[in-house]
Amino acid sequence: MPVLTAKHIDERLKKTIGESGSLVITPLLEPTRVLDNDSIDLRLGTFFLLPQTPPEPFLDPTEPRAAKRSHMRIHKPLGDYLVVPAHQTVLGATLEFIKLPNDLCGQILTKSSVARTFLVIETAPWIHPLYRGCLTLEIANVSNTPILLYPGFPIGQLILMELDEPVDEKQQLTSTYVGPIEPEAPDLKDPKDVLRRIGVEQYRDPHKPTWQPTRLV
Repeated sequence: MPVLTAKHIDERLKKTIGESGSLVITPLLEPTRVLDNDSIDLRLGTFFLLPQTPPEPFLDPTEPRAAKRSHMRIHKPLGDYLVVPAHQTVLGATLEFIKLPNDLCGQILTKSSVARTFLVIETAPWIHPLYRGCLTLEIANVSNTPILLYPGFPIGQLILMELDEPVDEKQQLTSTYVGPIEPEAPDLKDPKDVLRRIGVEQYRDPHKPTWQPTRLV
């Protein structure tokens, strides 16, 4: 699975959106500076989801509406900043909207200059073929001091790789995370459905104060 060089990334960016193998990354605010030898720089967007303390003593991401109850949406325009306290996390997104063709996959990594401040932007770095949207960034300040985030600043590096065999371009896109333009909170499946498929007949409901196994029907 070869990594695309700056030359091949640029060639694909210049294709029209209807051409086979075309790549869309927009806006490119500094087109001559964002391409490295084997990657392209991505900037931090202006919307964030801040984790909030849930009503219960835990967060159950499989619960309906859990995302809205556990995150607060805020907007920091270009020129402003967001303070991330030490050992705290926030969901952000790339400023750039990305559309991958059917023969490319990608990986986003923290820029080395950012990583040296002990800021991590990706815990789910893989990007599948045919993805389109802004990339959600799981930003974690693992340092001992608060860190400022400036929307518009380069924060990640996108590495693109060619598949041995392109995926079907006509396949239905069913992923939950297709087309986002802001950070996406988790949306996990109901544990009953997941457990039922693997033959588990009972499970412990975390929302009940005592052990009361629920039989799956």
